[in-house]
Amino acid sequence: MAKKGAKGHLEPQAKRMYADGHSLSDISDVLGVSVTSLARWKAESKRPSADMDEWDRARAQKRGNIQRLRDLFEEQLAFLEGLKPIERTAPMMDVMSKLGSLLERWDKMEKAQRVAEDVVKEVKKAGLTSETVDGIRRQILGIGQ
Repeated sequence: MAKKGAKGHLEPQAKRMYADGHSLSDISDVLGVSVTSLARWKAESKRPSADMDEWDRARAQKRGNIQRLRDLFEEQLAFLEGLKPIERTAPMMDVMSKLGSLLERWDKMEKAQRVAEDVVKEVKKAGLTSETVDGIRRQILGIGQ
């Protein structure tokens, strides 16, 4: 488990992982923080007048942004497919290329995070120390650097 007082440096990582779609249990396994502590940190982030806490808001916003990019890509692709090849311009194709690259990079990043979490779980099962697990996580994802 994480050391007492580690909230200041682990909470931002936990919030980021939650926004990426990970469960509190998964975050607990990766960061070594109890699910109870994570739930308390999450609850503490809720403002009295807000509908949802900051963790849920970050998750909704991140998912919403990526989905909007995916929707925009699909709309633009459908539009371009409806044009004759001679009507397609270089700027149109450039926009599609950039959107496609951005979405591809996002997908690769999500996959790398899933792989890193799987590796960390296996390493913990093998009985390696928390320091070794943290080192592996940093090497794979750059977390904590």
